[in-house]
Amino acid sequence: MLRYWRKPDGLVHERGLPIHRAFPDAYVTAHHLRDQLNEASLAQLIDWSRTPGLIPRVRYGPDRGKEWRELDHETLMAFLTDRDPDIRFTANHEMDRRRGGGSVGKASAQELLL
Repeated sequence: MLRYWRKPDGLVHERGLPIHRAFPDAYVTAHHLRDQLNEASLAQLIDWSRTPGLIPRVRYGPDRGKEWRELDHETLMAFLTDRDPDIRFTANHEMDRRRGGGSVGKASAQELLL
C-alpha cells in the first residue's frame, strides 16, 4: 500500500512484483527507506521506530472498533496496564488529551470536519 500512497521516486512498478517475494519486497523497501531519509534524518527515523505507536481504535474486547475518546474513564484506566506497549501509550495519550480539556464521546460532525 505504501508504494501507491508514497510513490517513491525511481521505483519501477514491475520490478516490485510479485509482492511478498524476497527481491521485490527488498527493492520496494530500499526505495521507501531512501524516500524516508529524504524527509527526516536517520536519528529521527530511529527515534520514531523506538516510540510506541498511537492506535486509532480499540483492538479487542467489548469496545473493539471504538475510538479511544468514546471509552468511559474506567475502561480507559484498565488499558493503562495492558501488556502491549502501543495500547498503554495510546491510553496514556488519551488520558493526557482528556486532562487538557478534550471531550469524551463520539466525535460530532463538526469535530470531524476540523
